[in-house]
Amino acid sequence: MRLILKVLLRIVVIAILITVIIFGIRWVQTNRYSEYIATDEESVYVEPANLALYETEQANMTVETIEEGYVNGFHLVPDEILAEGAIFTFGGSEGSPNYELAVQLANEGYEVYSLFFFGPGELPESIHEVPLDFYQEVLAYHEEHSQSDGPITVLGASKGAELTLNLATIYEEIDHIVLYAPSAYNFFSLDQQNADASSWSYQDEPLPHLSNQSGSMIETMQMIAGFITYTPVSYQPIYDSVIEGSEAESLEAARIKAEEFTGEGIIFAGGDDLMWNSSQMGEAIIEQANQIEIHNYPEAGHLFSNKRYLGDSAGLIALGGNDEANQAALEESHDILLENLANWHNK
Repeated sequence: MRLILKVLLRIVVIAILITVIIFGIRWVQTNRYSEYIATDEESVYVEPANLALYETEQANMTVETIEEGYVNGFHLVPDEILAEGAIFTFGGSEGSPNYELAVQLANEGYEVYSLFFFGPGELPESIHEVPLDFYQEVLAYHEEHSQSDGPITVLGASKGAELTLNLATIYEEIDHIVLYAPSAYNFFSLDQQNADASSWSYQDEPLPHLSNQSGSMIETMQMIAGFITYTPVSYQPIYDSVIEGSEAESLEAARIKAEEFTGEGIIFAGGDDLMWNSSQMGEAIIEQANQIEIHNYPEAGHLFSNKRYLGDSAGLIALGGNDEANQAALEESHDILLENLANWHNK
């Protein structure tokens, strides 16, 4: 009996020591990366689906909030429209509608729809079998409310780029696409309750996707350890291992058929992307659709900003790059974007 009690006591002591060590490491890491942690409870970075948190009082434009079924976000109309058609912006897995870029484009004279593809309204709460059919309602809303006729450009970042490329293969109304840090494949859901489901569906059927079960258990355990110790987590090894562990038949089934898009497009990707290998996947996209041009920035990360990490109380995600390379990529890519948009929309 005494032996059993000694063993149990040692287990308890060890468990306490491990807990103390983990909390100590988290405290150190939290202070080290404090500038990257979103703490304002009323910030769109903390609650991106809360439309009321977005600044809709903008100079030189009118911003209308949209909350109609599958169509949720903002309609930005410049006081003086300088271009034909409309631009639609989507953010990524963080849940935003890429609103800051939408405001910049509206200031350039473009009519812009800054939209969510999950979160508010009747949209799914997470990226789990998001119905690509929602874009049909978006087009109907555009037809009724837009001030300018003309071409349509859809712009998406990260998971929103995966969405955008899918939409472009389905909806012939889309003339141009802009993909920031894209994927060449349909990946698994980002809903923790449905982790191995598809991210997308169309006409009530889930799209073929790469399964997270094909990935490396070692990489998964390293990711979990990173969250526990508040060490920056790179998702790229996870996605790479899923691709490498998938059969050729599964890869082809999950590949987004970029060749079915007949319009023009541009891709921006960073060679130091630590979220997923957008540079390599961007090259795979243009192999099938050579009317899309790619701009690779070898030292830039997933986002072209000074946010090399994104963090909250749950953990810290590494995005890659460095401040100088990300800033240079941001400025150059923005100039290229504006040049292409001016040509596409007859500005």
